[in-house]
Amino acid sequence: MKKPALISRMAQHIKRNMRRYSVAALSLVLCYCTAVHFGLWGASKLERNTCSITANSLNQAGPLKIAFFSDIHNSEGKLIQVVELLKEEKPDIIFFGGDLVYADDRFKRTKWAVDAFRQLNTIAPTFVILGNHDYEKQEQVERVYQAAGVTLLRNQSVDWQTPTGTMIRIVGLGDYNEGDEMPDTCLSADSTETPPVILLAHDPECRWNLRKYKWDLLLSGHTHGGQLGIPFTDKYISFRSSAPAGHYHFENGKQIFVTRGTGAILGMRFFCPPEVNIINIPANKSDKK
Repeated sequence: MKKPALISRMAQHIKRNMRRYSVAALSLVLCYCTAVHFGLWGASKLERNTCSITANSLNQAGPLKIAFFSDIHNSEGKLIQVVELLKEEKPDIIFFGGDLVYADDRFKRTKWAVDAFRQLNTIAPTFVILGNHDYEKQEQVERVYQAAGVTLLRNQSVDWQTPTGTMIRIVGLGDYNEGDEMPDTCLSADSTETPPVILLAHDPECRWNLRKYKWDLLLSGHTHGGQLGIPFTDKYISFRSSAPAGHYHFENGKQIFVTRGTGAILGMRFFCPPEVNIINIPANKSDKK
């Protein structure tokens, strides 16, 4: 008899408080919908962010205007926005930091990607690397880059002449998380005399393994800035990296720049909008007349 009486009391309690529970449930649904809408809106607002990086060795190659973006993750719309933005900017050189695709999505009818990267390569020489997601569809991704005529660097280096006639070395590493990072094949020892080195590596956490090598500026993506920022600050929360986004000084004069990227896992960002970065390398003051 105790069990039916308990059930009866519970039913009466629920009936008396039904309105309160309904209001609470509706509030939760509204909060959820508002958060999702805000996150989707936050991921749709592509920013153009400009900074200046001063490094003694790189400034020998200045003035130099670099465009850098990363982590498209199958977003045709974002890649089109990047192309249109860089048509306006007219950089000297373009770097893409990997993750053209999203591993869990199909990568089909790839003409949009070929056309976009082909356009980028007409704006400025374009260099790309693979991100961890790209290895899941590596053959397709590499075919896109080959058809577009851009330069894919996978544990390779190339010397490139800047508009001022100075040589810089561009190095692209295979992905750290996929076990494809082979710095011995494309980087020199830190004490070696080389042209200024811009290093492309998808995950900035690889920096700890690269201390003994010669490089001046590391450009990375991967973190998405955690897709979560602290409002009204330039700080971001990431569980992937201690360098979630921005410009960092490393050891022995080395510098790191991590982009927030353009795409978004699950399509949402909170106080961490996608970005394309314009990095200006000024000339040495001693070179000015």
